[in-house]
Formats: sequence, structure tokens, C-alpha cells
Amino acid sequence: MLKDRYGNPVSTSSQAALAKYDEALDLIRLYRGDPVSALDAALGEDPDFGAAWAARAGLLVQQTDTAYAEEAAKSYRAGVAARLNDRERAHLEAARAWSEGRYNDSAIGLARVAQENPRDLLAVQFAHTSCFYLGMQQELRDWPLQAMRAFKRGDDGYGPLLGMVAFGMEECGDFARAEAMGREAVEIDPRDGWAVHAVAHVNEMRGDLDRGIPWLADNAQHWAPESGFAYHNWWHLALLYLDMGDFSQVLKLYDEKIRPDPDSSIVLQSIDASALLWRLKLEGVDVGNRFATLAAAWERSAEDAFYAFNDLHAIMAFVGAGRVVDAERTLKAMRHAAADGGDNAYMTRKVGLPAAEAFVAFEAGRYVECVEKLAAARGLAQRFGGSHAQRDVLTLTVLHAAIKGGLRATAEAFAAERLAHKPQSPWAGRLARQVRALREKAAA
Repeated sequence: MLKDRYGNPVSTSSQAALAKYDEALDLIRLYRGDPVSALDAALGEDPDFGAAWAARAGLLVQQTDTAYAEEAAKSYRAGVAARLNDRERAHLEAARAWSEGRYNDSAIGLARVAQENPRDLLAVQFAHTSCFYLGMQQELRDWPLQAMRAFKRGDDGYGPLLGMVAFGMEECGDFARAEAMGREAVEIDPRDGWAVHAVAHVNEMRGDLDRGIPWLADNAQHWAPESGFAYHNWWHLALLYLDMGDFSQVLKLYDEKIRPDPDSSIVLQSIDASALLWRLKLEGVDVGNRFATLAAAWERSAEDAFYAFNDLHAIMAFVGAGRVVDAERTLKAMRHAAADGGDNAYMTRKVGLPAAEAFVAFEAGRYVECVEKLAAARGLAQRFGGSHAQRDVLTLTVLHAAIKGGLRATAEAFAAERLAHKPQSPWAGRLARQVRALREKAAA
């Protein structure tokens, strides 16, 4: 019986198919190259290779983009008809659960595979990514931590697993261990963009520009080439420059690294673009026609209502571009989704829809409404996915709304919170000064 690169039995007798499958596993764990093509090559050698079909389905559904739905469904159907062992069948069923909107079932299914087969790094990684999408912070840390029992330094896959643990540690607030583990993972393989990203999150949460900017900029020659994840690490670098107040550098990174193709409609890339432009908008920066081109890319997803986190970022683009009709289309789709069953209905109802309505209210000048909706949703916001750094856009928006609406006490509360969390952050200092000016104006 043949085994994959981590020692897991696989349902093929073709060495050529296995070699391509192992290549795909390497690309997936490093977010590099084109793993789908590698899987297709494996299937070209053995069309009944169930593990390859299951990996293909899992990879496609976790793009959270309906554009891949047909290919994911094709992979599932072919996988069901192929050779599968029990572990591979569980992978395939987890992909189907995700495609049907049963996100939690998918995550738990993958976690069970990983717990029973701790050297199945693909199951660990897909479960880890699921946790990110669902805001399951403890599991984000603990599921890869459980798998560490089966690996030791020097083992194939140890570094990427360590990088997953590092990100989970960061999201749980254990910044010191997160940074140490992330840096160790990058020492093992400097191309590991996810581990680089874990350390970048630590620097973002601390507001540590002196360490954060060199960490990303000086290592870029390793993590950026051939990386399908590079745009997100460039986004993190842009956030640090935004914190510094260097808006020209932020726009340069947006144009050259984060969204070099203004016509791109890749949803994960568009999320970062929306998030960055909205932050610049809050800071009063003129972004030219960037919102307009980004909103055009979001058109095809305006009524998907498949994942609330995506919907909110579509709203940012539509509102920023002044496309009120499109924003209303997305709100309507979100209201319909909130009334359905399934995991996205809960995420939309509790966080996504109130936040989207708040952003629309902000643009319309209804600042009190914006503050009330975001203040109520913010404490639950992890439940609709993303990271602390990504969800920070809610806090920034509520703070700016409080300032613009003259809600002095509320603005003071959020500004004080931000300074306490990020005492080194120039951005936190700038916002605190704006709030101070509001207080002085009221006193005068």
C-alpha cells in the first residue's frame, strides 16, 4: 500500500499519481503555485485516485467563492465514484458539508480525521482554515496543537504545522509564544507565508511598527514569489504603514502588490482590497477611482449571501463607490440569508447584517445608528470569521462614527480602549487626539 508524504495510506497504486499528489500537498501547505493543477496531474495518472478528488473538492470550497461551486461539485461526484479509504471518504464528506453551508459540520469532521490521523496534515490545515472562517479561536490553536504529538523537528510538515499553531496562539492572545513559534517555522522554511503571517499578526496587534515592517519587507524575497497568499501579507504591511500615517506608501502597496490587476475578481483578494480602502476612507484619504473598480469586481458576488464576511466587504466597496443600489441588493440578499437555516444564517443575523447596515448608515451620515449597531455586534464579531486584525475595521468604524456624530463619551471609551491595547501605535495616538479635540470643542 502506498503512503503520502506524511505517511498516510492512499487509494492509488500509481507512483506517478502519488508523486503529483505529494507535490500538491506541498503547494497547499505553503499556499504556493497551483495545487489544483498538480492534483489534476495526479488524476491524469489515476482518474480513480479518491484522495486527489477529495483534496481538490476541499481546496475549492474553502475559497468561499461561488465561482468555484461547479468545479467543487464535479470533484465531489468524481470522488464518490472513485477508490476511497475511510480517511479519504471523511475528507470528501467534509467538503460536501462546506459546499452545502454546513460549515461547522465540515470543520468538526476534519478535526475528527486529524485527531484519529494526526499525521494527516491536510486535514489539520483544512480544519485550521475552517476555524479561521468560523471564528473558532481556541480550536484554531488547539487542533494543530493536538497534531504536534505526531511530529518532531525535522519531520516533513513540522514547520507548516508549527506555523498553524503560531497563528492560533496569536488569535488567542498568546503573543510571545506565537511570535517564537512563527519565527521558528520561518527559519525552517522562509517560503512559509502562513507562518510569516502569524508573526505579522503579532506585530499588528501590538502596534509594533519597528519590528513589523522589517519582518515583512525584509523577508518578502522568500515568501512572496509564487505565493497565492502574498497579497494578504502585503495587506499586513500596508496596515503597518497606515498605522504610521504613510498613506502614499499604502496606496503604492495597494496598486502594486495587493491589487495589481484592478479587474481581478478573486474574492479573497477583493476582501483585503475593500478592507484597506475603507480604512483609508475613514482616515479621509482620497483613493481616486479605486473604489469604483473594486465595486465592479464585486458585482458578480453582490447577491451571493453565501458567507457573511464576504458580504460585508462587498458592502464596503459599494458604499465607497457610491453605488447605493448595489449596496441595497447585497443587504436584501443578506436579509434573505439571515432568515434561512444553516451556519451562514446565524453569522449574517448576529453580525454580518447589523454591521453591513451600520456601514451604510455611516455613509448616509446616520452616525448614532452606526454606533448602536456596531457596538451591539462587535462583541459577537468573531462568530462571523476573520482575524482580530480584519475585524478591527468594526472598531475603527464605530470610533469614527462616534467622533463624527459628536458622541464624546462613546468616542473616548473606544479611543481609550485602543490606546490601552496599542500604546505604541501612532494611529491610536492620532485617534486619541481627535477625541481630545472633540472634548475640548464641547468644553468651549
